[in-house]
Amino acid sequence: MHAIPRAVTAGAVLLLCVLSGSVAGAAGPEGQASEQMKFGLKAAGRGYWLEALMRFEQANSLTPNDPHILNNIAVALEASGRYEQALVAYQSALAVAPQDRVLQRNYKSFKDFYDENVVEQDAEDEAAPEEPPEGAGRGGGA
Repeated sequence: MHAIPRAVTAGAVLLLCVLSGSVAGAAGPEGQASEQMKFGLKAAGRGYWLEALMRFEQANSLTPNDPHILNNIAVALEASGRYEQALVAYQSALAVAPQDRVLQRNYKSFKDFYDENVVEQDAEDEAAPEEPPEGAGRGGGA
């Protein structure tokens, strides 16, 4: 698994805090989503990314397709090492709000990391020759 640099994670938490304001202070499902976002942000701030992800997904179920909630889901997936799912979530957020500069910048940062580390590693893994099972090719055959 690829480790995310500490600065990237810290930046992601900061971005989560900035973006969380979009759902705060509303009533009904929006208010419940806001509460889930608050819990998620606290969990993310403590490094509990799976808890944060669960909270962000609950917020998304209450207010579907909020681009900032989708972005927070993407950040939590990224921090959890689930890069392919994070890519889809970032793209979903941008599909809803393609002109949002914060989302564009966050997606670009992730995509650069993804292309450089995940895609290249996958290509290297595919190109590497398979090693024979242990003991294979040693005398003692039939």
